[in-house]
Amino acid sequence: MSVRKKNEAELVTAFKALLNEQCYGSQGQLADALAEQGFTNMSQAKISRLLSKLGAVKMRNTSSDVVYILPDELAIPRSKQAIESVVMSVKHNNVQIIVKTGIGGAPLISRMLDSLGESVGILGTLAGDDTIFIAPSDVHRIDEITFDIRKKLGLG
Repeated sequence: MSVRKKNEAELVTAFKALLNEQCYGSQGQLADALAEQGFTNMSQAKISRLLSKLGAVKMRNTSSDVVYILPDELAIPRSKQAIESVVMSVKHNNVQIIVKTGIGGAPLISRMLDSLGESVGILGTLAGDDTIFIAPSDVHRIDEITFDIRKKLGLG
C-alpha cells in the first residue's frame, strides 16, 4: 500500500471517528479536530469532499445540537411502511416539488431522492429538517414528475 493511500485511509478512519462523536457542527470544527490529530492542510473543500464521499448529513444529536453524522446511523427506509411513516406529503406549486416529512426525516429522504436523480426528473434536492425542495428537470412535466416521485416513495 502506498504512503498516500495509507494516509488517505487513516484520514477517512479518523474522520469517521470524529463524525461518530456527533459533536461537530461545522467544517471548521472538523478541520481543527483533524489538525489536532496531525492531519494538516485540511481546507474547507477537502472537508466538504470527505463529507460528501461518506454521505454525512446534518442532524440534531441527543443534546439538540445540529451536527454532522454518518448515514449508518440513519439507514434509508426500504419498506413502504417505513417511508409512509416518514413522508407526510408530496405536492408542487408548478415550479418546485415540496416533500414534507416528520422531524429529522428530510435529509434521509432527500438523499434517497437524489440517488434517483434524472431517471424520475429530479435535477436536485435541498433538505431542511422536515421539508425537501425538489428542482424538477422540466416544470412543464411537473405533474408527471410529482406522480413518479410519489410512486417511487410508495405513496401511490
